[in-house]
Amino acid sequence: MNNSADIFDNLLARYHENKLAHAFLLESNDINRCYKDVLSFIKNICSNSSDVDINALIDSNNLPSLITIEPDGQFIKKEQILDMMERFSTKPVYTDFNIYVVLNAQRFNSSSANTLLKFLEEPEENILGIFITDNKETVINTVRSRCQIFSVYYDSSIDDKLNDEILTDVKLYLNSIYKNKDDIVYNKTHISNLYSDRADWEIFFRTMLYYLKDCIVSDRKDKIELVKSVSQDNLVNIIVYIEEIIKYIKSNCNMDLVLDKFVIEMRRYYE
Repeated sequence: MNNSADIFDNLLARYHENKLAHAFLLESNDINRCYKDVLSFIKNICSNSSDVDINALIDSNNLPSLITIEPDGQFIKKEQILDMMERFSTKPVYTDFNIYVVLNAQRFNSSSANTLLKFLEEPEENILGIFITDNKETVINTVRSRCQIFSVYYDSSIDDKLNDEILTDVKLYLNSIYKNKDDIVYNKTHISNLYSDRADWEIFFRTMLYYLKDCIVSDRKDKIELVKSVSQDNLVNIIVYIEEIIKYIKSNCNMDLVLDKFVIEMRRYYE
C-alpha cells in the first residue's frame, strides 16, 4: 500500500514538472483524511498564483475556482455536474486551474457520469479533476478509465473507525439475532428501518466488521455472547461474509433481502 505523503509528494513533483494529468482517481481507506490532503495539495499548487490569500479562501470554501461535489442523496446527480460545468465555462479566478473534487466517486450514476464525459474526454488545460473513492472497482468505468489512479492509505486505530452509537446498534443487532429462530421477523420489525440511506447501512456493517476483527486480535472488554461462544474459525467466516454483505450493499441490492440473507447465513456459524 502506498504512503499518503509519498502520493501527494509525487503529484506535487508532477505539477512542478508540468506533467500533471487532467484527472486523478484516488482510492483511499479514509475519504475524509484524503480530502484534507487533497485540499493541502491544492493549496500548494495554487498558493503562488495570486496575491490573494488562497489558503484562507480554500479553508472557508470561498475559492471560486474550486468546487467540491459529493452525493446528493444516494447518487451524484446530473444537475450537480451541469452546475459545475457552467461555473467552469470561464477562466479560473485567482488560480491557474479550475479544480473540482468529487467525494465518493463510486456514487455516480450513468446520467451524471455521461454528463461529465466532455470534461474527461476533451480536457481543457486549466481544468483539474480529483475523484476520491473507497473502492475504485465500483467507480463507473467511463470515469475510472479516464483517470490516473493512485491508492492512498492511512494507518488508523480501531477506535478511529468505531462510532459509539453505531457500535451500540451493531452489538444489539448481533445479540438479538444470535440463536434466535425469529431472526427474520426481528429484521422486519426492528432493523429494516434502522437506516434510510444505503451509505448508513454500509457504515453499520463496516462497524460490525471492524468490531469483530478487533475482538479476534485484542482483549476487548465489550465482547458480546456471539463472539464468546462461536469458534474462532467461525468468527473468521462471519467476518468474511460481512465483507460480502458490504459488496451487496454497494451493488444496490434490496436492503431487506440483504438483511434476511445475512441472518440466514449467520445461522450456519452458531447452530
